[in-house]
Amino acid sequence: MTELATRVTDSFREMWGISPDLVSIAPGRVNIIGEHTDYSGGFVLPAAIDRHIAVAVKRTNDSEVIGHSVDFNTRAECPVGYYNPEHPVEWFRYVAGVLSELESAGYSVPGFCFSAGGNIPIGAGLASSAALEVAVLTAMEGMLGFRMDDREAALLCQRAENDFVGMNCGIMDQLISRKGHRDHALLIDCTDLSSELVGANLPGYSWLVIDSGKRRELLDSEYNQRRGECEQALGVARNHYPDREIKNLKDISKEALSELKGVCDDNVYRRLRHVVTENERVLKTVDALRRQDTDMVGQLLYQSHESLRDDFEVSCAELDSIVEILSQTAGVSGARLTGAGFGGAVIALVRTAAVPMVAIAFEKTGVQVFPIKIDDGARLLEINR
Repeated sequence: MTELATRVTDSFREMWGISPDLVSIAPGRVNIIGEHTDYSGGFVLPAAIDRHIAVAVKRTNDSEVIGHSVDFNTRAECPVGYYNPEHPVEWFRYVAGVLSELESAGYSVPGFCFSAGGNIPIGAGLASSAALEVAVLTAMEGMLGFRMDDREAALLCQRAENDFVGMNCGIMDQLISRKGHRDHALLIDCTDLSSELVGANLPGYSWLVIDSGKRRELLDSEYNQRRGECEQALGVARNHYPDREIKNLKDISKEALSELKGVCDDNVYRRLRHVVTENERVLKTVDALRRQDTDMVGQLLYQSHESLRDDFEVSCAELDSIVEILSQTAGVSGARLTGAGFGGAVIALVRTAAVPMVAIAFEKTGVQVFPIKIDDGARLLEINR
């Protein structure tokens, strides 16, 4: 087992006085490029990372779900079948949401106890909530003896977050946590959820995450506002081109932007311009990765950050400062905010030999710098009995 899974398993034994039946693990993710494009049917390029949520579970003979968070050192419980989206213990809502959606899908949830813990920085934009959802679902699959299709599993976990918890996220986080593949990013077309693997490890280079430490207080309201503006842009485009089939913003070409500028509210137009150009950047990044063109990948990362900062307005002073420092540090090809923004983290492509220099550049800033490895998706682990 991994060090994290061993820690969670040991905590389970200490908390419940028994050994778990099984342990599941699901990764967080970093989005290499393709931000705020998923909920408008666009392209994204996430990768699963070697930061995880682990869940140890044991089936019980009663009709209660009772759990323990190793990281928060809190317990929570509910009767089977009675899942409260306003449960006083916030992290437990994500667990309850998955169980509720499982029952809605026709599965019978038994009583069980569990312990959960992770090493994904909370609030850093690395999809810790999706990892928890996917880890819980994977544990339920192991306990009940079934295996759901990856696409359906991701959609179930997305419904748990959208409809139960009330966070209006896209599908990317759950799908990459479920379907990640070591050393590869996953190009996802969010219109139909088709995907293809893209080699993302470049010789002589490392991917770094720089966690700003700023947590995203404005995320919910601002995120929902941006979604609404994207929906307005879609309506404007459909009205302007009544003879064209425009299912989502991915169907709008870069060439159409100049025409739409004159019929859009300025804010709505800039949101549209970000999404259209970001979709193009995703495909260019895939091509650059396949050619191992590190300079082009880096340029596209910087362009993405500028667009997120200026057109989509989801950056902040802390993230901009990190990207500025990186742009002036030798050996850095490119960087951008990753995740929904308003805080969180930056991803950077850096020459491996220059990683210590990057760490030095941030030594006195208080931010956390850590290399990531691109990992596999959710799975069950053998228990060290």
